[in-house]
Amino acid sequence: MIRKLKNKIKEIVDIRFRLLRDQQHQNHQDLLYHHQVLFNHSQLKQLFHEDSFISFSAWAISPSTILHVLNDITINNRKYIIELGSGASTFYIAKLLKVLNSDAIFYTVESDEKWAKELKRQLQLYDIFDRVNIIIAPLVEVPNNYSFREQDTWYDTQVLEDNLTSKEEIDLVLVDGPFGGSTPYARYSAIPFLKSRIAREASIFLDDVQRPDEAEILKEWEKVLKRTSKIHERYGFFTSQRTFDVSPFQI
Repeated sequence: MIRKLKNKIKEIVDIRFRLLRDQQHQNHQDLLYHHQVLFNHSQLKQLFHEDSFISFSAWAISPSTILHVLNDITINNRKYIIELGSGASTFYIAKLLKVLNSDAIFYTVESDEKWAKELKRQLQLYDIFDRVNIIIAPLVEVPNNYSFREQDTWYDTQVLEDNLTSKEEIDLVLVDGPFGGSTPYARYSAIPFLKSRIAREASIFLDDVQRPDEAEILKEWEKVLKRTSKIHERYGFFTSQRTFDVSPFQI
């Protein structure tokens, strides 16, 4: 009887110890993540003056993703950049291109005309509008050769064709749009549509891969591109082994 009681007490103590250890580990991870976010923000703030403000809402792309993209542009000397879904990243990319005095072509694709006008106003305010080509492409029925499963809409491909006139190969793609709730697998079409224009050494980024649709899209893109993706925090990316490692510094 005493032996059974001792074993029961030991079992309870072991369970409480594991719970405490797991909680301490989680607290440590949360603290590291908090410091990482602050570090990433501090890195991005270097591009703008103290009297400026670039908003990061709950829907915004993560600072870590933006920092990774900016590293890639700088270190791998990207020359043709396309972003699907404009926002905070648009400002940072445009500002970086100005700081570097880069001659890179930078397109941002936006479906919301009202936001595109506001984006233009703010880019002019920061004197970086000349670094961005805004394409307003409404969401329309997606052609069958660019769709996936129940996907209904994507950016108007004719508008994109009319505006993406450069003969140079795209060497960086950032996909943060359309809005995930617009249709199932809303962002799938980006790579099928752009594939023939993308350079072999290009880097490709997809935000929000913690969501089921984006996670599946990333896997499908692996098949389309015949390349293996990586995941960091909440974004996935493809990068070439021939280019430099530009992943953000981790604390």
